[in-house]
Formats: sequence, C-alpha cells, structure tokens
Amino acid sequence: MSPRTAEQFEEMRESRRAQIMEAGLELFAREGYTNCSIARLARHAGISKGLMYNYFESKEALLADIIEEGISEFLDYFDPNHDGVLTPEELTKFIRKVFFSIRENQQFWILYINIVLQPGVKELLEGKPFSNVMEQYGPMLMVYFTDMDFEDPALEMLTLSAMIEGFGVLMVYAYPSVELPDELLRSYEERVIGMFTKRSS
Repeated sequence: MSPRTAEQFEEMRESRRAQIMEAGLELFAREGYTNCSIARLARHAGISKGLMYNYFESKEALLADIIEEGISEFLDYFDPNHDGVLTPEELTKFIRKVFFSIRENQQFWILYINIVLQPGVKELLEGKPFSNVMEQYGPMLMVYFTDMDFEDPALEMLTLSAMIEGFGVLMVYAYPSVELPDELLRSYEERVIGMFTKRSS
C-alpha cells in the first residue's frame, strides 16, 4: 500500500471533522448543550476523547463552529459581490436561501433556537463573528430601505428579521406534528420577498 498523500490526509481530517460536527449537532439538539460533555460527544461521534481534542479544544469551540458554519451558508448570499450595497435581487436571493436552509436543515435550526434560548449559553457565543450579524448587516439594510423609499427603514428591518426568525421557530416546533404544505410555504416566501423588494409608493 502506497503512503497517503498530504491531500488524502487533509480529506480524512475534514471528513472526521464533519463527522464530529454532525454528531455534536445531533446531541446538542436532542439533549441540550449544558448536558453534553466532551466525553459524551466523543462517544456519540465514535471516537476517543483524546482524538476529539485534536479537532476541537472544547465543546464551546464545537458549538461555535457548528453555528458559524450553518449561518455562513446563507450569509454569503447577503452581499455576494461584497460591494457594500444591497440590491432587491440580492435581498431576494438571500431570503430564498434562508427559507431553503430552514426547510432543509431543521436539525441546525432546532439546535440554534434551543441554544440561544438556554440561560448562560448566549453569553458563551458573544464576540464570535456570527454573534453580531445585525451589527454587520444592519447599516446596509438601513441604506437599502432608505433608498427604496420605505417610510420607516428601522421598522422594515425589524419586521424582516422577525418574519424570518418567526418562520424558523414555526418550522422547528410545528414539524413533524404539523406538516405545512410546500405550496403554503412557497407562498409565504413570495409574500416576504414582495414586501421588502418593491419600492414603497
């Protein structure tokens, strides 16, 4: 057997990291962050505690990486050309990506919503890049709604945020006991897009 190349080692490492993150996501979502130890997480991932530390220095680091990876999946769509200017087309793509992510990645959203509601956990994530999303993108949204002639840009920004987050909560806690028709979800998505991409008259 020929020795593994550096590329193969990197692929193996990334595969193992993804395995650990998937196990952590499942366990945090099912049992809660505070109830999980590194040893418990390692057992659930099928690896040793020592190997676990080769990938994540703590369960806080694991949690942060899980959330950051999930959020960055659609934040990249917010300002894809990085010009600091939000267009109706970009906002439309962003909203569609968020809704798709919520529908397709419910485990992540269960974790995220449960985590931010747990006492003391939110403080653990303060200062992480994803913890100040509105600080990063709020000013751009304010300019967008101002340029689109909305009467109260701050109100529009609050409403958009509440509608997206509310949709996430609905999907997490309604499913699977209440199965919402796909056509209804698509209609809601279109309504949200229409509300925030048409110039106010």
